[in-house]
Amino acid sequence: MIRGHPSSSLSRAAGVRMRSLLAVAALIAAVLTPTRESNAQFISPGKLTEAHSHLTGMRKCTQCHELGNPGAAKDKCVECHVPLQNRLNEQLGLHATIEEEDCAKCHKEHFGLDFDMVRFDTASFEHNVKTGYELVESHAEAECRSCHKADLVEAADVRDFKGQHAALDKTWLGLGTTCTGCHAPEAPHEGQFGDTSCDECHAVTTWEEAVLFDHDESRFRLIGKHRDVACEDCHKPIRNAQREEYIQYVRTEFDRCQDCHEDEHEGERGEDCTECHVNAGWHRIKRHTFEDRWDHSTTEFELVGHHAEAECSTCHGKPPKRDEEVEIRFVAKTLDFTYPRPVAEDCVSCHRDYHRGVFEESPGGIVCDDCHNEHDWLPADYDVERHNEDSPFALEGAHVTTPCFLCHPEPDDGQEAAQFAIEEQDCVSCHAEDDSHQDQFTDQPCEDCHDSSAFLIPDYDHSETEFPLDGKHENVACASCHPEEAVVGGDPFVRYKPLDTDCRDCHGGD
Repeated sequence: MIRGHPSSSLSRAAGVRMRSLLAVAALIAAVLTPTRESNAQFISPGKLTEAHSHLTGMRKCTQCHELGNPGAAKDKCVECHVPLQNRLNEQLGLHATIEEEDCAKCHKEHFGLDFDMVRFDTASFEHNVKTGYELVESHAEAECRSCHKADLVEAADVRDFKGQHAALDKTWLGLGTTCTGCHAPEAPHEGQFGDTSCDECHAVTTWEEAVLFDHDESRFRLIGKHRDVACEDCHKPIRNAQREEYIQYVRTEFDRCQDCHEDEHEGERGEDCTECHVNAGWHRIKRHTFEDRWDHSTTEFELVGHHAEAECSTCHGKPPKRDEEVEIRFVAKTLDFTYPRPVAEDCVSCHRDYHRGVFEESPGGIVCDDCHNEHDWLPADYDVERHNEDSPFALEGAHVTTPCFLCHPEPDDGQEAAQFAIEEQDCVSCHAEDDSHQDQFTDQPCEDCHDSSAFLIPDYDHSETEFPLDGKHENVACASCHPEEAVVGGDPFVRYKPLDTDCRDCHGGD
């Protein structure tokens, strides 16, 4: 270039303009992007969440992203999120079921400080499939955060990691799977079972009852009637040091029957109840050790007389004894006892009424021991004196020595019961078959001539008749005037009337 040439002036002017443009561009660049962080944010799609805000800046992008690959690299995420890496290694939890390598598919970023990266529909979340912990009964109805809350997180790695980031109340990780992990404050047993897991006895479906507990595996095996006893009948509430009530299950005394059962014998028969009783029922008895030592007088029915000689099975046998004389019935609630209790209100509770209800209308009803006793059923204690006092027919004369059965015969095929209540008590009603007069005195009582001392007439006053005896007639034998007559097909009888009273009727023409 030649000094002074026009072209040299043009070149100088162009250079000045170029330097000016470069200076303006540098100024604009300095104003718009003053730092590397500003440059990174300039090319980022948005701000990071508050949890990741410490990763803001161009130099830190590769802590989450791999150059040339979109999204967030899984391996890089778990380098920070150690609790997740631990669970992936053990193939546990939700993330172990996800094959996706790009964490950003579920956890979006760059949407601002307040954006929630953990977003899923809790209502449709398949907890049983995705987590390996099945929710049943009340667990299935519980709100998610009623279990997933800070004070129930057990896992140390989760508590450490989330605690450092003040996010312990936001995590879904770290819950234990034992009952006490969540329900320790509700534990009602005061540590009686030590480290025993709750689900060894309880099921989620029936928490109130220990349906999985087998009492036969305890120190006290349940047999017989003990199997039917409600738990609370043996396991009673007690109080701890704070006076709080709980049920005692361990350290329960059961070495002796008397630890639970009241001794009805008040120690008179020793402490070993099993010498007589069995677990099948308190009233089930060992016969071979019981019958020889049992004192029946301790019951409401003392055995006397023939009752004391009877075998136990006579009254307590099964089925109950029934024959012509005895019909035993048992109290219904004692039917399964070894010695069922007979209904023993009175004699006829067991003994058939020999008199077939004859005395039902008597004062006091049927009371057998009014006449009989347990030592000897016969003869009866009903004697002549009582007959004269209690009955309307006093026994006199020959009736005193008359056997009872002659007036009160035993029942036969044509008679239902012995006849004790005799309605007609005149002579003819009883002695009709003994009437030797062939109806000569049907309108005249027997006692007009006879008395009960002897049937013969010791002194008959003939003057009371239409033919008084006088003169020689006074010494005439009765049979001279009252001869015996024969009856066709019957017994002969003495004719007393009618008789002709004319002299010739007896003396003829002489």
